[in-house]
Amino acid sequence: MKSILGMKTSQPLSSLREIHGIGERVADRLIEHFGTEEAALQAICEGDIASLSEVNGISRNFALSLARYAKSRAEGCSISDFLRTKEALSLYSHLLELIKSFAHTTHARDKLNLFYPLPASRMDLIQERQAFVREYLELGNAFPENSEFLKLLTRVSELRPVPGNLRVRDRIILCGDSKTLEAAREKFQGFLPVQAVENLSEFVDLARGYSSVIVFDDTYLGFDLPEDIEPEYFHDLSRAELWQVLPEKELAFFARNLDCIHACLSIVSALRSENFELFEEFSKEKLDTLDTALSKLGEDGKPVEGFDPELDRLGAALQNLDPTLTLALNEANQRMNHALEASSLTLSGQELVRLVSGGMEVKDLLTKELNRIYKTETETVKEELAEKLGLQKQEKLMLDSLFPDEISYPLYAEQSQLQLLRQKLNNSLEKTRLARKRELAKTLSGFHQPVEKLVRKVLDFDLGFSISCFSTKFHLNLPELIPEIGIGFTDGENLFLKARYGKIDPISYSIGKTGFSPAGLENRVVLLSGVNSGGKTSLLELLAQCVILGYMGFPVPAKKLELGPVEEFYYFGKSKGTLDAGAFETTLKQFSVLSEASEKLVLADELESITEPGASARIIAGILEYLSRNEQSLGVFVSHLSELILENTGTEVRVDGIEADGLDSNLELIVNRNPVYNRIARSTPELIVERLFRKTTGKEQEFYSHLKDKFKTGSKVNL
Repeated sequence: MKSILGMKTSQPLSSLREIHGIGERVADRLIEHFGTEEAALQAICEGDIASLSEVNGISRNFALSLARYAKSRAEGCSISDFLRTKEALSLYSHLLELIKSFAHTTHARDKLNLFYPLPASRMDLIQERQAFVREYLELGNAFPENSEFLKLLTRVSELRPVPGNLRVRDRIILCGDSKTLEAAREKFQGFLPVQAVENLSEFVDLARGYSSVIVFDDTYLGFDLPEDIEPEYFHDLSRAELWQVLPEKELAFFARNLDCIHACLSIVSALRSENFELFEEFSKEKLDTLDTALSKLGEDGKPVEGFDPELDRLGAALQNLDPTLTLALNEANQRMNHALEASSLTLSGQELVRLVSGGMEVKDLLTKELNRIYKTETETVKEELAEKLGLQKQEKLMLDSLFPDEISYPLYAEQSQLQLLRQKLNNSLEKTRLARKRELAKTLSGFHQPVEKLVRKVLDFDLGFSISCFSTKFHLNLPELIPEIGIGFTDGENLFLKARYGKIDPISYSIGKTGFSPAGLENRVVLLSGVNSGGKTSLLELLAQCVILGYMGFPVPAKKLELGPVEEFYYFGKSKGTLDAGAFETTLKQFSVLSEASEKLVLADELESITEPGASARIIAGILEYLSRNEQSLGVFVSHLSELILENTGTEVRVDGIEADGLDSNLELIVNRNPVYNRIARSTPELIVERLFRKTTGKEQEFYSHLKDKFKTGSKVNL
């Protein structure tokens, strides 16, 4: 699937210092963090906000600004090239936050920050984005809200690296050769001890302190080593694989990312079950092999129980040694006690003669009987230990020295021999565990890069899928980009209102030359009149949403939409009051760009509030005249001064009206949210007067009747 970001192959940035906001200190920090200037530039150009934010002194907002700057350099246009006013930028930001609420990963939210509307002159990029989005649109329906699939995506994140403080303390590398020592330290010292040894005695002493000893030179291996020391010898340090010497490092990478990787595997499986083949390079067999290997790995980086009988046997034997021995000794001592209490001494004639003649003492007879009982019970304890602990032949032999030869009561185990047995079991366990770690690490080492690629693919997938979820939720559709100057749509819905209220009245409207414009009413510049709270501002916002999303390459909130070329977008919201002289002058300066010949869209909401009505009407009339001269521009101005503006302009301006169709049975306003083309709408005051007229009688009604006559209804604009 084509990446939606970084579509241009060339990368104009060649140095960090070219980026606005990066000085020497920040550049040095970036290079230190990423290793090279090229790697730091790549992170910025790819929009890797997460990695950039890890650099000391770089906030997420600063990281975003760096990525946006690099993107604008690569694409030849910035966010301000299209969004020409603060209010246009504010609308875009509001829309972006709404879209980001559908993202399931931090990665997708970060990437969405890099999307902004592009001028019509970059139609190539807009169409590439549309092509990308189109591939994902069906997915939103396949996986609805609150589905398990969406929960899986929330578990996916950037892969966590192996912790820098990883240390293996039960293994040591011993070197008698100085060159080997230097090479081993360079390769492994950060993770496990690497020690120089000067003589055999030192070798033996150090080796006995670790369950595993690795050597890369044969300096001391020609000597007879004690039986309890069995070092592993690797002939060539340079060819020793990391999974052989330090399997914990490979396993730590997968263990730290176990939940994320499992989620990715489940996501691929779910997509394939719905016949979406988005990860073709990862075969089912390969992913099944990875899944099987991961099922043997615990979050602690060790092989889990249940997959290796020998590992489980040794672990259980070591864990149960002391409690099993204690229980067996208690039971044996109770049996001995009962046996001694119930026993009686019967002498044979020969024994009696020897006893009388002094050839035998009574204690010898007693010792013989006690020895029989003692031997019986110690053998019983050893058999019970061997059976319950599952001991093997060599381990059983160590039980023979567990009890002293001298008769003792109560029975007890020799602590030195017990410790030797415990050490034997522990050494066997660690060696077996190391062997299993190596087997697992060897298998997983081949998946390191594929897993990195898989997780990156899933994160990038969430970018497109999030846009699809946004589109599905609001029933959006990709617009048709037309060459004519105009915007027209059917069944449009203001996203801000729909997100808040759920169900709203759909609107159909058109300005300029589109397939939705009524014959003879293809005006590019329009005045929009209407009742208070009738939806004029909402319609203006809807137009803005369609233009912004359309030029982002995203689907728009309309059933069908035709969108002509727009190079610059100007939005002016309602003023909160009459502007002072300075603010008034600044506002007028913003309109001076209308003299430039380029495709512009201007949306203005009740601009008359900037100054007194008479002057406002003249100013708006002048602005509309200038806007009309530019045949590539569009404009919609919401105003309550339509008639006064028309009196002051010499250009052809269409006036559309959002009308109230009257009053319902409860005397509440009935508003038709769809503008009526070429009609000045009746104002809200007129309908309020009518409502008061209908609710009253007598002299009071006569008063409202007089006011009602002052309004002219059904006004038309003659063009």
